[in-house]
Amino acid sequence: MKLRSIVTKLIICGLLSFTLLSSFAHEIIFCGERIPVGDKFVSDKLMNIIKKQINYVNVPSLRQRVNQYMSQVEYYLHETNIPEDFKYLAIVESGFKNATSSAGAAGFWQLMPETARELGLVVNGIVDERNDFNKSTYAACKVLANYYLYIRKQFGISSWVLTAAAYNNGIGNIQNAIKKQGTNYFQMQLNEETAAYVYKIIAVKELFQYPELYMNDFGYNIFTTATKSNIKNQDVPDKLNIGGMTVKVDEADGVHPVNLNRKLSPVKKTDLSKIKFVAAQLQGKYKKFKDGELVSIILQEDLQVFNRFHGKGTIIQGRGWIIDDRVQIDLGFNHNVILLDLKNEKGIAIKDLKNKEKVILKVDVTNN
Repeated sequence: MKLRSIVTKLIICGLLSFTLLSSFAHEIIFCGERIPVGDKFVSDKLMNIIKKQINYVNVPSLRQRVNQYMSQVEYYLHETNIPEDFKYLAIVESGFKNATSSAGAAGFWQLMPETARELGLVVNGIVDERNDFNKSTYAACKVLANYYLYIRKQFGISSWVLTAAAYNNGIGNIQNAIKKQGTNYFQMQLNEETAAYVYKIIAVKELFQYPELYMNDFGYNIFTTATKSNIKNQDVPDKLNIGGMTVKVDEADGVHPVNLNRKLSPVKKTDLSKIKFVAAQLQGKYKKFKDGELVSIILQEDLQVFNRFHGKGTIIQGRGWIIDDRVQIDLGFNHNVILLDLKNEKGIAIKDLKNKEKVILKVDVTNN
């Protein structure tokens, strides 16, 4: 399917950016599970996926659709106790379009007719509720919940990674793979699409959640004016520098789906004890700001990130990128330091990009 091919190109190209991370301990996490990219087998597989990516694509319209639907997806995930990371699954499946695959899957969540009917959706020659955004989203949440609980019951493990793989390949196929190969998705021999599926979701999560960290690697802003004519050939690096990590599988890792017919408890919130906020303000004039320009920030408080200390009054700089009428700034600390405005929104509005504008640095001190 042409649409899936385009989206696949986008999300795989995001993985290229992982190679240019700094020496900070960078954890890539999917639904609470740490992805073991320090494992040579996993990193080699990741590199093979990267090498298949040849062209970048223009994606402004995709981001507009994501912005249109994402808050509704988050609502359904919250109500069914599905981890929020699954909101990126619909991007992988359909690019938030009512697409139809050659295999017969349809809608935003690419549900097969039999699966949709089992979940109570009407699918016949006249009506196809897989194209109803609200009904299909709730149905997809039920699929994920059912697969998660089935794997947990049958194999005694809590794994959203395997749940995602089952969504792509079917619970029966994943069950057979687990019986023969064990529960480590990253070591399984699966069909090509399923073997790359979780990597794709992780890549699109990184690209959409932290776009400012990756635009410099692309050389242009893929969310605004990206075209194939902008692309420069880039060599694929031989090694990934992300740091060693292991998969965390823990049945006590948060709230899980149990019974979708009853009122569910709220999703576990972020541990604020691991977050620090540092006051700062912009410095300089940015009336004609363009993508990729440096933005200067003067610290109003001390900033400590791992072994790097910046005292009050220090000026730090980062490249800014215009995304959704806001400037997102990569300050060079990866996910550890994110710039917010005084409304606690990520980035800063273009109109507020001016000298002495107050901002906040959200600092993750988990490993400090």
